Order: sequence, then C-alpha cells, then structure tokens
Amino acid sequence: MTNSKFVFLIILIGLLSSLAGLYLGKNTLSFNNATQTEIFFNSQSKDLNNNNVSLSQYKNKWLLVNFWATWCAPCRDEIPELNDLSKNNNKVQLVGIAIDEIEAVKIFLGKTPIHYDSYVSNDMDGLEISKSLGNEKGILPFTVLIAPSGKIQEAFYGRLDVSNLNKYLIKIIE
Repeated sequence: MTNSKFVFLIILIGLLSSLAGLYLGKNTLSFNNATQTEIFFNSQSKDLNNNNVSLSQYKNKWLLVNFWATWCAPCRDEIPELNDLSKNNNKVQLVGIAIDEIEAVKIFLGKTPIHYDSYVSNDMDGLEISKSLGNEKGILPFTVLIAPSGKIQEAFYGRLDVSNLNKYLIKIIE
C-alpha cells in the first residue's frame, strides 16, 4: 500500500469514527435527558412533618426546581425573590428542595417563609437527585427548569437573577 493510500485510509476511518460519535452522542444525550428527569420524578422528598411526598405529582407541568440549604447564603438570599416569582407567575410550578435537616429548615422558615411547595431531602438523597438533573459538582443553589415533556429546558448554577429568569420564562412559556 502506498503512503498516500494509507493516509487516505486513516483520514477516512477518522471521519467515519467522528460521524459515528456525533450520531451516538446526539442520541445518547436525549436518552440521558429523559433518564435524568425520570430519576427526579421517581424520587420522594419529605414535607416538614417528615411525611414522604412523591415528586411524580409535578409531571406534565412547567417546573422550576430549586435546590438549596439553610447554611447556603446565596440560597437564603434568593428565597424572597423566588416567593415573588411564584406569586406572579402562574405558568410555572416552583418547587424548593432543601438539602438539609428538617429541624434546621423549620427554624429557618420561622424567620424566612417560603410561599411555594418546599420539601426536604437528606444530604445524600438530595445531592443525588440534584446530580441526576445535571448538577455534577453539587453546587448550591442549583435550579433547573423542566418542560411538561419532561425535558430539561435549562439549568442555573448559583444565585438566580430572578429578573432575568422572569424575562426568560415569559419568552419560553406560552
């Protein structure tokens, strides 16, 4: 085999491998996205009375899930704005999931009430649910927007800019 034929063969194999990788990557991403929300919707959290609450009740809705903790300053700071968002936007269901202990959350809520659905998941379960939605580094606060189809529409790391989020939600949710 001549040198130019060998180079051509290597380039052809590389090109075919790249195309196969793109095809598989594209199809795998959509599968993983569905799996990510399936894990969330198949999970349970606790209400403040330590009762199990199924997150499947939020299927087929625009859903904004905010993971937070009482010890997280940016998390605490965004709660009043999230209360306003929940009050003024009836097209998206807001759910808070505290990755914390129930007693710590009860004490916190005595000072700063939350006016949207709010639950507690112990550290490991809450982090796993958060990671299943794309929060690989375990950053708090972490917020994810899920479309009624179950597809993750957007993920937000760190403290939300609720004003910009509101503008985004108005554009995307009819």
